[in-house]
Amino acid sequence: MLSRASKLACFALTASCLLACGESAPPAKTADDQPETPERHGSGPQISSEIGGLNEEKVNAAFESSLSGLERCLQQGASRVEFLGGSVSFFVKIDLEGKVDGAYLEKSTLGDRDTEKCMLGALRSRKWPKPVGGEHGLARKSFDFDPPNDVRAPADYDQDHLGKGLDKISSKLASCKNAKGSYEATMYVATDGSVLSASVTPPSEDGEEAVDCLVSTLKSASFPSPGSWPAKVTFTL
Repeated sequence: MLSRASKLACFALTASCLLACGESAPPAKTADDQPETPERHGSGPQISSEIGGLNEEKVNAAFESSLSGLERCLQQGASRVEFLGGSVSFFVKIDLEGKVDGAYLEKSTLGDRDTEKCMLGALRSRKWPKPVGGEHGLARKSFDFDPPNDVRAPADYDQDHLGKGLDKISSKLASCKNAKGSYEATMYVATDGSVLSASVTPPSEDGEEAVDCLVSTLKSASFPSPGSWPAKVTFTL
């Protein structure tokens, strides 16, 4: 039996042999060996949908506060078309900052594009309530505007008289359109058959880009005289 001293000597010899034979400590770990930390995502509130809700009372207040601006637009338009008036239906898309991200007229019988653009600008300048639960909120409102001038109303114009005049510009009108559906036009026809003013409402928000082109084309046309007083007509393009 080995003595204690012999056992210690044998253990030292074994350790020396292991080192001599190439045994070594495991290599130190580098940054590449570290396990990847999963990416953390923000814990803030997430938008649940594209369209959110709006406070109806605040929306109505925003429209009402725009009314003075809308009426100024009408007054400016009436300085060019004295019997200007009609009904309008606005569509407004509001973003998360309470700003207008899109606006157009779903319906209008004003018959003057410049006045309508002025009115849309008045709505864009307002501060709106922020949508809840979505990236945008949708607001709609209709107004009726009487002519601000004390003047005789325009005569009614028979749509049957539009045929030949529209036929001559049909290809140009078709090239203006960029959205499917019906475009509604309103225009005032002077006693000589020329177009005093015109406006067009598109079938959807996408069609708003085509309106200026359509109005310009209508104003370039000529129609039969309505008689001794200018006339107003609304029709589908």
